[in-house]
Amino acid sequence: MFRFENRTVLIISPQPWDHLLISKHHYALELAERGNRVFFLEPPDPRLSSHVQLRDASQNPRIRIIRYRPAFPFVIRFHARPLYDRMILWQIRTLRAAISQPIDVVWSFDFNLFSNLRAFGPRLSVFHPVDPLSQPHQINVARSADAVFSVSEKILANFSHVNVPRWFINHGLSRPFEEIARSPVVFPDNARPRVGYAGNLMRRPVNRSVLRAMVESNAGVEFHFWGTAETTDEAESNSISFVEFLRRAQNVIVHGAVSPAELATQLQEMDCMVLAYAEDPRESDRSNAHKILEYLSTGKVVVSSRISTYESEPDLLRMPDTDDDAALPALLRDTLARLPEFNSERYQSRRRAYALDNTYAKQLDRIESRLDG
Repeated sequence: MFRFENRTVLIISPQPWDHLLISKHHYALELAERGNRVFFLEPPDPRLSSHVQLRDASQNPRIRIIRYRPAFPFVIRFHARPLYDRMILWQIRTLRAAISQPIDVVWSFDFNLFSNLRAFGPRLSVFHPVDPLSQPHQINVARSADAVFSVSEKILANFSHVNVPRWFINHGLSRPFEEIARSPVVFPDNARPRVGYAGNLMRRPVNRSVLRAMVESNAGVEFHFWGTAETTDEAESNSISFVEFLRRAQNVIVHGAVSPAELATQLQEMDCMVLAYAEDPRESDRSNAHKILEYLSTGKVVVSSRISTYESEPDLLRMPDTDDDAALPALLRDTLARLPEFNSERYQSRRRAYALDNTYAKQLDRIESRLDG
């Protein structure tokens, strides 16, 4: 029977450790709490003074963070993938030497850098993409895996021609939102309805025109936006103008980025949550979104773009009948007019129970059970 107990696990992450904690960070923490030795491999950093650097994570000494300097220009992967795949084997040997112990499991959330997970010499290799795949080399990583997990059936469909076991595992619910979901149901006594949105406002998939229409067509509603809203020279003009619109609007409060614990607490004061995503080949296929579980942990009604993973769960999300987000402003108005119905204790309890059934501890249990098979 397979268990993540006293294992040496290498997690390959497309984000550094000192990043907003997301799925790969939470799995690393959960693994460490179960007594495993976790090596967390960050993306390459050409600025490093040495080939490889290791340090302990402040959150748990069982997690060691690996930083490394690329041994050759990684840009060649865009122009000469076969050559890159041969050269990366030397980089892998350097990383294995730095780890200096046998690897039981390599668990890769990255689909661009390492095509052959078996080159790390693990007993078990796991491929876990959580974003859309668009290139053949990204899908081919699965050929070196013993199992593939992903957050939607739509992503898993990419591997239908690959002879590898594959399973759906939803996004996970982090500890701050788990604590909120276990607390008493909150019924805010707001002077006017409050609608919340949480997420990076500069991300490409954000359907800004629809969110703007929601704000403009509901002058009597108080909108709250959390997440990165800092404009840069590289930011697209429509992102900049959208943030400027939000800051000017009389019925909008822009909070900016806050800690997960602060966000979890503040979302409790909302009457309704919204999500509006357009499709983007690199960042969103509208099959799932991690913020949905965070929204559901509050118990409050969620008005959302059509998300395929939740199409069979009408109690959880209110979505348009089609993929046309133009229907969202009207759907929001209808929802706000019927808040007592959609935020009844029965509905709130159902949403919270669903969120609590998808904690990272439970997801890791599910992954163990699949690997048993």
